[in-house]
Amino acid sequence: MASEPQLPSADDILRMLMEAEANGGKFFRFADQETLVGGKRVTQQKVPKLPESAATTIHQVKITLYGSKPPIWRRLELPSTITLGRLHHVLQAAFTWNGYHLHVFETVGGEFGDPLQDDGWAERLDEETVTIAQVAAAGKAKIVYVYDFGDDWRHDIAVEKILPAGPGIACPRCTGGRREAPPEDCGGIRAYDRDPPSPGSSIPAPSPGNYPAWHKSFLPAYSNAEARPASA
Repeated sequence: MASEPQLPSADDILRMLMEAEANGGKFFRFADQETLVGGKRVTQQKVPKLPESAATTIHQVKITLYGSKPPIWRRLELPSTITLGRLHHVLQAAFTWNGYHLHVFETVGGEFGDPLQDDGWAERLDEETVTIAQVAAAGKAKIVYVYDFGDDWRHDIAVEKILPAGPGIACPRCTGGRREAPPEDCGGIRAYDRDPPSPGSSIPAPSPGNYPAWHKSFLPAYSNAEARPASA
């Protein structure tokens, strides 16, 4: 007859709990020093002060809708002093989203979002308190914008160049791109890639009332039958 397993004593249980608490504390302290950017854990950095030079420079960025095949992308020129809060509105216009859903910016300085859009899952800093120059200070830097946590539209934002601001050039502006963006609530990029619009079709632009007045001159038209411009 097999003997019953010996249960741990009260002292053993107390010791195991103390060890778990100690190890857990180390884990959570380490996790607090990291943040997610596009699904990758990176060491979280302190957000630097806005450099004085940002007032006279432009960030040229390429935004690609993650997982889109062929890629859906836009090239934008942004004032280096643009806040992530205003950048949210620019991205909504560039990809013709309607602003129905929550969003978040993932950066090496942590997550930023609208403080009025608290989903209770993460602590996010106010997106109006930080600029793109502070969280993507150099060429090749990357941040991520996620819109609609259900469909999970992830926009990878890569800094291509930091340029001197030219006289008479209004920014933000869209200078290139390919393919129209998917419609709202279509199930995410996998569902859209399985059943994309037919060639020559046109996805209607959203109501202008959802965007600031400047979006009409900012937003170009992209047909699914053509790519404008040809440069990638």
